[in-house]
Amino acid sequence: MAFRIRCNQHHSKPTKPPVYAEFKRPKKKFNWWGFHGLWLSLLSLMSAGFLSPLSLLISVNGMRRKKGPRKAAAAGAAISLFGVVLAGLIVSSFVRSNCQHQQRRENRKMAVLLTDQKRNAKKLVAAAIKELEQYRESHQGFLPSVIDSNMLVIKHTDPWGEELRFDLRKDDGVVRSAGPDMIFETPDDVVTPVEGEIETESALLQL
Repeated sequence: MAFRIRCNQHHSKPTKPPVYAEFKRPKKKFNWWGFHGLWLSLLSLMSAGFLSPLSLLISVNGMRRKKGPRKAAAAGAAISLFGVVLAGLIVSSFVRSNCQHQQRRENRKMAVLLTDQKRNAKKLVAAAIKELEQYRESHQGFLPSVIDSNMLVIKHTDPWGEELRFDLRKDDGVVRSAGPDMIFETPDDVVTPVEGEIETESALLQL
């Protein structure tokens, strides 16, 4: 847009036609990058912030423009940063929830596997005890010596790869599996008692 100013206004009665100087107002540049970055940053909030990286790049490019206002670009950049943080929180929450779900599923599978292993260990201990009871029936109610009893039960290997063990107690004996930790005499041992006295030399003489 142009406007004119009269140059010879000091003459009270001008004899010549007035002379005008014409000036043009500078045309303001419009920052399209900042404008598009602003409306796109607002739109990105509707997508839970997943479009915010794109609007952030456009807004930053608008802030780098030397010509034209940069307020819209600055506002778009601020909103885009908020959207990026929002999207990051949503993604991290989803990943954490998925990891917890996977962990719970693994724990359930391990619990089922451990239950099956303990069931098989009990069957194995019962088979070893049956052999000891068969010996006891054929030897007037006496169990074999501790060494011989262990020779009978170590033929059996529990689901965790450890051999069974026979232990003598005060009134009876027990057949023991080391359990999941593979360490004997811990709370997770699979233990079953077997009745009968241990065979001694005097008992052998009576036979």
